[in-house]
Amino acid sequence: MKPQTQQIVANLAEITNDLYYSLVGDEPYVTICWEIEEKGEFSVENFLLDNQALTPFAPEDFLNQIQQTQSQPVIEHYQNLIALLQANLSELTIYSYGFPELPSDLFNGDLPIEASELQPLLIPMLIGLSPAGEWIGLAPKQKLGYKSSPRFAIGDLESVGESTTALVEQIQSLTCQIEHKLSTRSWKLKNSWEVVLTASRTSIIEKLLSQAGFISIEEINKFLRSIESELEEFEEEEELPTDLQQKIELREYFQSQLLNSRVYNLDYNISGESFTIHYALGQNEDGDWMGVVTDSFTF
Repeated sequence: MKPQTQQIVANLAEITNDLYYSLVGDEPYVTICWEIEEKGEFSVENFLLDNQALTPFAPEDFLNQIQQTQSQPVIEHYQNLIALLQANLSELTIYSYGFPELPSDLFNGDLPIEASELQPLLIPMLIGLSPAGEWIGLAPKQKLGYKSSPRFAIGDLESVGESTTALVEQIQSLTCQIEHKLSTRSWKLKNSWEVVLTASRTSIIEKLLSQAGFISIEEINKFLRSIESELEEFEEEEELPTDLQQKIELREYFQSQLLNSRVYNLDYNISGESFTIHYALGQNEDGDWMGVVTDSFTF
């Protein structure tokens, strides 16, 4: 690890030592780092792959899982969908989206769903490159999700060719007939799919997860919004409690020492309750990303 990167990680660990993120439960912060020399370009897709929240499937393995878990009409619609995508998209990639591997300090190292319910295929996500050069992504929507801050929204393409428009319409005509069933009843999906377009591979998974309700991205200030309400409880000259001082220092560190700071929230709607994994990240001058991860829940 480069000295500057190592120092920032050490500073974040010191700032967040014995600090907890509170909603219903109190959860600690764990430092994390993405070094581009070791792991390559940072993107939501690469980050989730590295943390095992995305599992790639070959088309034949994907259809095999579909045949084991879905009804016969849905199986046939999936077969037609894969055939359509293979015939019209290059670089077709199929993922199952689930839960990242969590540090043992978070949520007792467990997940809000029993391991027996976490089958190989959870949320299908399919992406590929159109002949005209647009990236197309599709996935079922989550029952409840949160919107990203406008600052981090990935805009729509200014124009889309007729051939791509026609392909999207064909995709939508098939996905509207696919009600994907999960092996667990506690993770809720809508009976509808999201289809998105972007100009680059680095943004397609981020936009797809965001618009399908699985990820929201926000500013550090919004993530640490409890600071202002807590400050109102104290007089101007009154000494602040240690944890509030740490929160303020953490916010200021992201604002002054790191670039492009933001919080990636992986939002899960489990049995009508919220379980969210928060990755607060920023870049140093070398382009490495570092920050902290914590979680919150309403169970």
